[in-house]
Amino acid sequence: MISSIVTRTISVILVSVTISFNSYSQALDDFKQRLDEADNVAEFDRAFGKMIDAYRAEKIVFQDADVTDIVRISREKSFAAIILPKVYGWAGNMFGDGRMEEAITFFMESAVLYQKQQKHLAESLCYYEVALIQHKAENFDEADEYYNKALATGNDSLDHRIRINCYNGLALIDREEGHYEAAERQFRNAFRIAVQNKDTAWIAILSGNIGSVHLRQSHFDSALFYYSENMRFVKKAPEVENQIEAYAHLARTHIGKKNPKVAVLYLDSAVALAQRKKMVFNDFFNPMDYIHESYALAYAAQGKYQLAFEHQQKYQNVYRDKQRRINSRSLRQIQLTEAFRKKQNELELLQQVNKANLETIRQQTFTQIGFLSVILLLSAFGLIMYRTGKQRKRLNKELSQSNAELERLNTIKNKLFSVISHDLRSPLNSLHSALDLFKSGDLKNDELMALSEKISHHVKVSGDVLENLLQWAKFELSEIGTNPSSVTLREVINRVTQQFNDTLAVKSITLENNIPVDHEALADENQIEIVFRNLVGNAIKFTGANGWIKIGSTQTKTHIQISVEDTGRGMSAEKVSKLFLSEFKHSTPGTNEEKGTGIGLLICREMVRNNNGTIEVTSTEGTGTTFRITLPKG
Repeated sequence: MISSIVTRTISVILVSVTISFNSYSQALDDFKQRLDEADNVAEFDRAFGKMIDAYRAEKIVFQDADVTDIVRISREKSFAAIILPKVYGWAGNMFGDGRMEEAITFFMESAVLYQKQQKHLAESLCYYEVALIQHKAENFDEADEYYNKALATGNDSLDHRIRINCYNGLALIDREEGHYEAAERQFRNAFRIAVQNKDTAWIAILSGNIGSVHLRQSHFDSALFYYSENMRFVKKAPEVENQIEAYAHLARTHIGKKNPKVAVLYLDSAVALAQRKKMVFNDFFNPMDYIHESYALAYAAQGKYQLAFEHQQKYQNVYRDKQRRINSRSLRQIQLTEAFRKKQNELELLQQVNKANLETIRQQTFTQIGFLSVILLLSAFGLIMYRTGKQRKRLNKELSQSNAELERLNTIKNKLFSVISHDLRSPLNSLHSALDLFKSGDLKNDELMALSEKISHHVKVSGDVLENLLQWAKFELSEIGTNPSSVTLREVINRVTQQFNDTLAVKSITLENNIPVDHEALADENQIEIVFRNLVGNAIKFTGANGWIKIGSTQTKTHIQISVEDTGRGMSAEKVSKLFLSEFKHSTPGTNEEKGTGIGLLICREMVRNNNGTIEVTSTEGTGTTFRITLPKG
């Protein structure tokens, strides 16, 4: 009897714990069922509208799989052509902040269907959403195209703020690309619409945006006029953020007008307002880097170099922290997603245990029926426990896999940060320091010209680092698929060697492509080109002046082997043994002190493996190195 009471008590506790976790998913499942059972457009629209209302009231939460399920349910309806435009648009909004490619796909599918139905306003709004996503991703050409599509399709039927946003977005792109006349023209188009609709918030914003164009062109008097207009309007608005930015822009304008003392007063006003309102800044609004940089310029203009230096340091700290948080946001999102999945798996396990306990209680109520009933109940209980045990093992295995995946992603994050902090920070800091010295007048034109070759080298190195880092990260996150086809190896090698013609000429290195024209491999052409670009680049890097590089191939009935041989400095046996280790390491400088990331060969190894091939290396220190890649024959 006591055991029964304890068991019932534990079950009640487990049920109460799971209720709060289940409420969101249960409510959403109910809505899915209603959508699935809807027999006509009216029933579907009614259920869909109530689901959206519940989401806005924070009574349900959508995961990506839920959005995909609802799209699938909609596509299977006999009246899908009528409801899909609205469903696709909703799905695009749900994916818009994270999975941008899926969001764009849904919005474009929605636009096509609205176009067929002659609903041009709805079609225009889909183009507008695509433009915003592309702008956020800094795909300026695509954003420009869809802003114009939205305006052309919607015309005057668009809400005035949508039209303002379109013109403002076009202007921001032109300003970013240095097309100042076009930027001001588009800002003024938006400004006219704001004035016509007496939209004081946008009048203020656009006055400041026009001022920014004049400031970038060093037209300080006109910039001061527009920023003053901006300040006049923002003081009437409740948003303190706009007023802080207006103070900062006025300060920067007065620095340009050689009024550093006035600039400091405006900056003091901005800081005092932020402190008085106890502002909490984030990555989307944090003007403190701009304010500290302006302080530094103002104090330097007054000869107060100690204060200027202190604010320059603060500016660099705020800017660096902001960039670090932005760069890590996508990785943190991956971690949060994995943490959510882990919690869901734990919840499922808890539900399975609770279900087993409730079943046990139910079985115990029949113990008085008789000996035969007891035997049957015990058998049933044993079967339930067996199934529950199997389910628990499966859930534990899934939990373990989720933990391992999360640990792998965390390792990738640490490796990425390691390369970014070591290989990208130094050249960028050198470039930043040189430009700061030039701006402050401490570095003359002729001295800057003398440094230009070194700066250019740093920029090229940074680009190579980013390219290899991007390829490695995509492979680690399984974002690159392998699409094998018959590849003519000689053509691939010719394309690769053309990219290195200038470097080969500078170092007087002879490169021979001895691969027969009929030698073909079964592989992904893009991946194999990346492999040979890394191998040829390494060969050039470690081969001295007047050396040579030979690329040849041999084949059997089933495979083909490609060799890349050089007369470079070679490697010791110890270095060869560590060449393909998976951890990050600093690369060895080349014969002309060329730098790298140390991950190029890791990328080669992964890509060759993906194409069912092998890679090996032989090297003699002081003599040269040969890489051999074996691939299936095309």
